[in-house]
Amino acid sequence: MALISIRRRGQLAEVLTLAPERYDPRRELQPLTKRTTLLTQVVRIVRRTVQPSDKLGRCLVLDTSDAREGIIAYRKQPVDGGEIGSAKKIIESKQVIISRLRPYLRQVALVDPWMQLPHSTVLICSTEFFVLGSVDDRSIAFLIPFLLTEQVQTVLAASQEGGHHPRFEDSALLNLPIPEAVLRRRDEVSANVEECVHLFRQSESRMAQMVRADASAFDH
Repeated sequence: MALISIRRRGQLAEVLTLAPERYDPRRELQPLTKRTTLLTQVVRIVRRTVQPSDKLGRCLVLDTSDAREGIIAYRKQPVDGGEIGSAKKIIESKQVIISRLRPYLRQVALVDPWMQLPHSTVLICSTEFFVLGSVDDRSIAFLIPFLLTEQVQTVLAASQEGGHHPRFEDSALLNLPIPEAVLRRRDEVSANVEECVHLFRQSESRMAQMVRADASAFDH
């Protein structure tokens, strides 16, 4: 079924952008209630970047494939900062990362404090991620299930622009309306998300212990 969106000249984007996808009606999330808060009132986009020439020491580099369904899952070791190859973003515990590329892969995750990183390791990620930090001291872990909802995923998918590797802009993310019902349960959901991620880390640790135990059996 074809979608038709009619706009007046004054409603066109800056520099009179005529790309049809810019005006896709699926870009607009319409909650049932008008009581909403824009995402930009809850988070800020963190843009701390580093270059291979910066003296970072040891770094763990996360690519978009390392984040999925709310959790960072990686099987890699830290590298020297001079080996990171290109510009990266610094990320910290309690932030949320979301890939602006191929949103259908659901590459959204909480940066959690339970990652087993060697001492003094700097955590960095691909510039394809938007890094979200709280505007205050409250947890934003509740955004994980919100960003993974079918409604939000549809908006982000419709907001992609570009040719070979289409991406969505930060405005598509920051202008998402969060329904009042979601915000009302913010602290409860944040605690549940953090518990889920913590349990995942515990599961990872226990599995690794069993693997090491079986590996040691070959040494005797």
